[in-house]
Amino acid sequence: MPRVKAITPVLALLALLFTGQFAAGAEKIKVLIVTGFDVDSHQWQASAELNQVILRESGRFDVSISRNKEVFASPDLDDYDVLVLNYGFWKEPEPSEKAKVGLLNYVSNGGSVVALHFACSAFQEWKEYGTLLGRVWVKGVGGHGPYGEFTVNIKDLDHPVTKGFMAFNTEDELYAKLSGDEQITVLATADSDWSGKTEPIVFAKSYGKGRVLQNLLGHGLESKRNPNYQRLLCRCVEWAGTGNVTVD
Repeated sequence: MPRVKAITPVLALLALLFTGQFAAGAEKIKVLIVTGFDVDSHQWQASAELNQVILRESGRFDVSISRNKEVFASPDLDDYDVLVLNYGFWKEPEPSEKAKVGLLNYVSNGGSVVALHFACSAFQEWKEYGTLLGRVWVKGVGGHGPYGEFTVNIKDLDHPVTKGFMAFNTEDELYAKLSGDEQITVLATADSDWSGKTEPIVFAKSYGKGRVLQNLLGHGLESKRNPNYQRLLCRCVEWAGTGNVTVD
């Protein structure tokens, strides 16, 4: 399983923007970021490494990276509390049948998934992937307006991920018209000029015994430099791994 061993000083400096503090002495949550394919505009390698730095620098997570989606078939998958899906594009071949079964069994049996940004576009013909994530970008249906500034509004003030979180502005892509009818708990929304609707931006669901959370923010590195993105990412991953959030 390929893992990133070192982080560049530039990425480490970016992570200092994150200011949340976790409970001292808490056992670290083991996270595997799965990446390795995307459209050019998403810079999957730098994106995955920056998300790794954000999580590591919080002090709450032990984070590895795999660049091969066939890691879903690995028996080592159960060593991780959370899988972070940091990829996306509909032209990527589906995982093998063994990898598909491995991912679904991992979550059904109590593992957790956090899907980031364009992960909702992957594996268009794999229907159960859409069921797992709850909402997906169907080619020709989903989309977004121009990259730009918008407000992320907190919808659920009681959920551990968003409790105490205030609305914030960000520069990002605002995904809209995602498809799916699975029951989800919407945590944060944004108003899309492109769709003319209020769109779910962060939402949670269950799959078997596992927790699933999608965070559609984080198009580019600039978007990830937003301290609110960093704080929200850590909250998302901590909740997925434990069901609780200890960040201030």
